[in-house]
Amino acid sequence: MSAPNQTSAQGAALPVSGLVLLVGNSSSPETFQPIANASELKLPTIAEVVDVTNFGDSWRRRIPTLLDMGKIAFKIFWQMEDPSQNNSTPYGLRYLLINKLLRDWQVIYPNTAYPGATDSFPAYVTSFEITASIGKVFEASLELSNSGAPSLV
Repeated sequence: MSAPNQTSAQGAALPVSGLVLLVGNSSSPETFQPIANASELKLPTIAEVVDVTNFGDSWRRRIPTLLDMGKIAFKIFWQMEDPSQNNSTPYGLRYLLINKLLRDWQVIYPNTAYPGATDSFPAYVTSFEITASIGKVFEASLELSNSGAPSLV
């Protein structure tokens, strides 16, 4: 008997190259601006879990309640004058943090089988941390906190 195929029918993997992270400008109609120089992305989807164990149980019981995207994290190679990263453009990452603005975000996946595959979610920029090391380039680590239901692929 041969082993079952454990590779997806769509292929073994999906290259990250071509992924695009965009932020909305909150106008009507809304347009989206790409975040320049993004290099890493963590897009969690989690469920809060409540312990409902009672006196008669020998094992813990848990049930999922609210869904959450947790801390959405990404890194950029920071260019302080870039409109998508500065603190003066209405869609600049530092501007959004300083002014506590909720924006719509999109992650467009580089999927040739499903062109335009996109996750969308409303979120605030809640952290912008710049890193500088001798012999390297400026980087920034960012966190977004979602607020409301996303639209996931």
